[in-house]
Amino acid sequence: MICVLIASLLECFIVLPAHLRHAFTKAAKAKGQALINQGDRHSSDEADERDRHSSDERDRHFLGHSRDEIQRDRHSSEDAPFEGQAPKREKAPGPLARFRAGFEQRFDHFRHGPFRRFSRYTLKHRGLTLASALAVVILTVGLLAGGRLGFNFFPTPEPTVLYANASFVAGTHRDRVNDFLGEMQQALNDAEAELGGGLVRRAITSLGSTQGAPGGSRSSDELGSILVELTSSDARTVRNPAFVTAWRDGITLPAGLDNLIIAERQTGPPGQDINVRLTGGSAMDLKQAAESLAQAMKTLPGILDTEDDMPWGREQLIYQLSPQGEALGLTTESLGRQLRAAFDGRIAQIYQDGRDEVEVRVQLPRDQRESMGTLSRLSIQVPDGRFVPLTQVMHLDHRQGFQSLRHAEGQLAVEVSASLDTSVSTAADIIASLEQDTLPTLARDFGLSYSFEGRSADQRETLRDMRTGLLVGLALMYVVLTWVFGSWSLPLIVMAIIPFALVGALIGHWLMGLQLTILSLFGLFGLSGIVVNSAIILITFYRQQRDAGLSITDALNEAAVQRMRAVLLTSLTTIGGLLPLLFETSLQAQFLIPMATSIAFGLGFSTLLVLVVIPVLLSYLEQFHSWRERA
Repeated sequence: MICVLIASLLECFIVLPAHLRHAFTKAAKAKGQALINQGDRHSSDEADERDRHSSDERDRHFLGHSRDEIQRDRHSSEDAPFEGQAPKREKAPGPLARFRAGFEQRFDHFRHGPFRRFSRYTLKHRGLTLASALAVVILTVGLLAGGRLGFNFFPTPEPTVLYANASFVAGTHRDRVNDFLGEMQQALNDAEAELGGGLVRRAITSLGSTQGAPGGSRSSDELGSILVELTSSDARTVRNPAFVTAWRDGITLPAGLDNLIIAERQTGPPGQDINVRLTGGSAMDLKQAAESLAQAMKTLPGILDTEDDMPWGREQLIYQLSPQGEALGLTTESLGRQLRAAFDGRIAQIYQDGRDEVEVRVQLPRDQRESMGTLSRLSIQVPDGRFVPLTQVMHLDHRQGFQSLRHAEGQLAVEVSASLDTSVSTAADIIASLEQDTLPTLARDFGLSYSFEGRSADQRETLRDMRTGLLVGLALMYVVLTWVFGSWSLPLIVMAIIPFALVGALIGHWLMGLQLTILSLFGLFGLSGIVVNSAIILITFYRQQRDAGLSITDALNEAAVQRMRAVLLTSLTTIGGLLPLLFETSLQAQFLIPMATSIAFGLGFSTLLVLVVIPVLLSYLEQFHSWRERA
């Protein structure tokens, strides 16, 4: 944008003057040549007239005409023929020229007729005019506050890749996972046939691992996944949520399945649409709270899948020394060393076999190591050298463990994420619903704290930086306008059109059925610098009319009428350039349309208000200055 503005300034101050000078030079030469030709024709006419006066018959013929008629006949055509040349006829105007002349005539009639009367009426009833404009602002803010205009931080083009990740409980055999992947593949084929076919380009099955974002994949025997590549979004009418729903409905969930997630490939900022971090407490409390939160999320509209980053692991045996074992002199450490030696073995000898080093490990046979019954038959040596049954010195408890534990800022944490169908609900709606009841209840019951991470964290940071940038931009704009106008108050009148332009952008999103996005905000930033141009044109002409001696009302009315063409031309050229993008039907370009909507509708709405509201505000400002001078 900055490079384009610099190029525009260079063209305006360097290239354009040269073009205009060249055009005017050619016009002057053509005009001079026409005057020379006209002088030659006058000389030829005078010679002919002398020859004609020498003949009585010709004299009598020309005496019937007046001298003025002769002069009028001579100048009736610039291209009067020389002697021996065929007469030239004036070329009739073409259709384009006639259309342009008619349009100019009708536009001038509208500008000096109905619009002049309308402008004078708005100045006469300036309170009503300003109140009407403020009412439109209030109604538009109501659309935003009432939820009729949603906010989607960073919408992305519809991806063509889907991931289906299945996770079974720890210890599930690979054959069982493979059978379920076959059932998922069959359900995929049935869903494609049900929706008309021709939707899936390829499907890749992976046994023993999940697929997804880089760094988010896991590997284990109880995992399986299918990568599905669909045809281009523009080449099909079935959208991804409908396809995922049809596929999921055809899958029968088997016993032992821990989680099944079917999601789109994520683009744009990292993280899921909804990402809640729970911090504090024990691992079991965090897991229970995460499962409760996931169940609550699934009841909200628009939520497709939920998952957490604390998956269950293998079943664990938790041993604890009994009072009898303590009385015999055992410790938890000594008991653990003997259990490890029995099941993991102990190195008895290391010898060299050629270039290889061989360890001799003494341990229980494989069938005993893989049997739970071995614990009831195992004997433990106590410090005095005796052997006692393991069951007499140890209490055993069963508990399922976790594959991994994560920490955030030094505390144990778990993140619960969910994918969202933004056509049904927005991330802001989901977050507001969770903050209303679910999250406070979990924080109270489990003693946890919560925060929103992922894209929500990026959104908070981006909006905070944009607020700072907006204040800096408005301050710089005010400084530049103050320097240009030499006034402290006129820049405020110029910048007063910015809120009305934002109102136009919001109305445009509502009319187009679009959600506000980060690109909409970028468009609003650019719009703030564009809309002030029309106000500057109007105010500059108003000051010229005041210097010429016109009264305040007459000068304001004349400025609105005379600068109407310039204001409309400034806005319509920009809007015309955005129309192709505004009505683009490609799904891959849909995320750009909100930016074009912000600029086009904001500029169009502000153009109408510049010609109405700015004169009213200037009228109030002049009245305030007069009141202050009298005071």
